[in-house]
Amino acid sequence: MKITHIGPGAIDAYKAQQEQNKQVRKKKEVPEQDRAEISSKGRELQAYRAALRQMPDVRQDKVEEIKHRIKSGTFAASAEKTAAGIIRELRGNPPNGE
Repeated sequence: MKITHIGPGAIDAYKAQQEQNKQVRKKKEVPEQDRAEISSKGRELQAYRAALRQMPDVRQDKVEEIKHRIKSGTFAASAEKTAAGIIRELRGNPPNGE
């Protein structure tokens, strides 16, 4: 197939289409910004988590008290309480403040 006559209109149409394609690509390159909103419950949870992070992992006062009782010979471990604590931990239940 031989094309013998391509007028200026065809070339101009081709260039115009190329320019439109460039503009579309530029628009697609700029991503829209994502946005997230945290509910009041979520903010409350964040506050609780922050408070928990501030708390020590070990209650040093309890540790010192038990160490003192062990050294003085007044500490008596309860098998029932120990077993109940182990079972509670295995079930994933929180401690009851002991």
